[in-house]
Amino acid sequence: MIIAILMAGGKGERLASDIEKPLFKFRNKPLIEYVLKNLENSKYIEKIVVATSPHTHKTTKFLAKRLFNNANKCNNLNDDNEFNIYEDYYNYIETPGNGYLEDLSFLLSNFEKKTNKDILVFINTDLPFVSSEIIDNVLEAYLENDFPAMSVLVPLSIFEEYGINPSYNFDNLVPSGLNVLISENKVQDEKKLIIPKVELALNINTIDDVKLANYLLDKNILNNI
Repeated sequence: MIIAILMAGGKGERLASDIEKPLFKFRNKPLIEYVLKNLENSKYIEKIVVATSPHTHKTTKFLAKRLFNNANKCNNLNDDNEFNIYEDYYNYIETPGNGYLEDLSFLLSNFEKKTNKDILVFINTDLPFVSSEIIDNVLEAYLENDFPAMSVLVPLSIFEEYGINPSYNFDNLVPSGLNVLISENKVQDEKKLIIPKVELALNINTIDDVKLANYLLDKNILNNI
């Protein structure tokens, strides 16, 4: 099974807003809605799990209302108070919220309890411009390779071209916030996939990012959302 894991538990402190980052409105719609739509439109995603945390209680409530009322396909806990990851198309789970790597390990352990053969597509909630087409292209590349994991990287030149401040730079490559892993909580050999697209480079982390995103959309440089 190919399962999308939407990481929606970060504090989002750099946005300088009282609103939780997943619920921060960009062009009058919460960031999380854009990412959910892109995942829903994927040809390969078979299930969507949203990972919240104690930092994003309002996001959890938003998801419960959206998924229960609109889709009626959300089931968080089973009778044994254990996260049930195979019931429905939608689901969500609250991680400890101690940091990205810690939450990643927590999630992998939960999925590994069921099977170590699922393909997990991790994407951050601050990536509203990563279209379903990009997601599917990444999955097609993943399915054609023999590595258990794939990290998607963006050339530093893309960041420099559009004036985006990279969070991390290694050999002139920057992690995009989109990764594929198998459902095992262990270090996994990975294939590096380099995609020179601004949609993968532009995380909505600050108000300056919001301004830049509006500018690039108005200039038809970003994918229309």
